[in-house]
Amino acid sequence: MSSTTIIIIVAVAVIWAILFVVFMKFNKNRQAGEQQFVQENANKAILHIYGKSVKVDGKDLSTIDYKTGQYGQVIVALTPGEHTIESVYYTTDNVGTKTKNVETQPVTITIPVQAGNEYNAAMYFYSAEQRKAYYKGDVDDAILEVELELESGFTANTHAYIIVYRECK
Repeated sequence: MSSTTIIIIVAVAVIWAILFVVFMKFNKNRQAGEQQFVQENANKAILHIYGKSVKVDGKDLSTIDYKTGQYGQVIVALTPGEHTIESVYYTTDNVGTKTKNVETQPVTITIPVQAGNEYNAAMYFYSAEQRKAYYKGDVDDAILEVELELESGFTANTHAYIIVYRECK
């Protein structure tokens, strides 16, 4: 190996190591911020929304208190009662050797929430019942399920679901 090749390999390894440390710190800070947000809002319901272009009760995120979670989800603290959530949900699907991104049009749901609970709203390719059977009942409580139909041929799945789960403590 020439000295130029060795220098390139060492440079790439050093850059990779630096970026690895930077992104680990970024992820740790995001996780700590998420935990702090949940603790500060212990008297409210916490909703994790795995979507984008989110509106809560008709208000853009810019007008309400929210946090971006460790996995990129939007986390909002809600007062107890019913709330209307509008979001564009997305996920990926494996079709053969290809990965396809699946995205909904804006979907509006109304969910009842209780203080002190955490909820997750996301898009799945299986129903809450299918998930419950797969995990032999060891799942959170599904409080809302909205079935969506997908365009034929776009993915291997023909249905998707927006499901809101209340985390079991």
